[in-house]
Amino acid sequence: MISTGTSANVIHDGAGSYQRVGGDAANPRSVALGCLAIYLVASGIVLCVGGHTGLAMIHAAVAAVTGAVWRRRGPVATPIGDLLPLVAFPLLYSEIPQLIRALGTTYHDALVQRWELAVFGTQVSTSLAAALPSLPLSELLHAGYLSYYLVIFVPPLLLYAKGERRGFEQTVAAVAIAYTLCWTIFIVFPVQGPRYLFAAPPGIPNGPVRRVALWLLAYGSSRGAAFPSSHMAVSVVQTLMAWRWQRRVAWVLALVAALIGVGAVYGGFHYGVDMLAGTGLAVVVAVSVLRGFPASAAGR
Repeated sequence: MISTGTSANVIHDGAGSYQRVGGDAANPRSVALGCLAIYLVASGIVLCVGGHTGLAMIHAAVAAVTGAVWRRRGPVATPIGDLLPLVAFPLLYSEIPQLIRALGTTYHDALVQRWELAVFGTQVSTSLAAALPSLPLSELLHAGYLSYYLVIFVPPLLLYAKGERRGFEQTVAAVAIAYTLCWTIFIVFPVQGPRYLFAAPPGIPNGPVRRVALWLLAYGSSRGAAFPSSHMAVSVVQTLMAWRWQRRVAWVLALVAALIGVGAVYGGFHYGVDMLAGTGLAVVVAVSVLRGFPASAAGR
């Protein structure tokens, strides 16, 4: 049942009531699509100015689709609008180097390395593996790091498959906001990360899982996208949203997020402060979404 007697619509379903303050434009699905549309338009303009007209045209096309499904519901518009932010934002990661070059921003690794020394007293990305040169530990941490790709999609899709729309929409909104913030920071404050500047951590075991991680990074990483760690931001966001909506999954995600955070530093892929910044960003985003879009019942 939908009551429209006040300025805030209240949607009722089998799990309880869910307030959409200010009508459809303020629900989490629309926020996720709005983040995607704004980022596509802004980054598309930068790409066009930088001479990447092909990419800019793709941005314009995806932005048009985003706008078309923003407030529409139906057998086609609903699933496209539901899933588009979840799929599009990870794909946009690959063009961050072009956006950095188009803006002409410079890398800030020297500053981040000073923060690293101030917080940890050492460059953790080079000292952690040297202090713990264990093959089983290395393989576990690298496997945790690789699990990030599952963390992006599995928790929200589990909610989607269960028909838990409130939890799904909140989770996708939180992930979309986290991605928007991370991608924007990468472009205006690019940081290469230790793997571009240092040799492999001394003494790190080179097992098969590490070799897979290095292969994926060689073909799929974006230079300048280290601070804050989007791996950590998305993993922690997913963990906190799952704590609200699917508690058993949250326990698994918490373990995976810890492995990702430590594994990225152990492997020499990130500075320690990258992971702290990603965690802090995630906490702010998740708390903001949960408070901004309250629901009376949790689907666990």
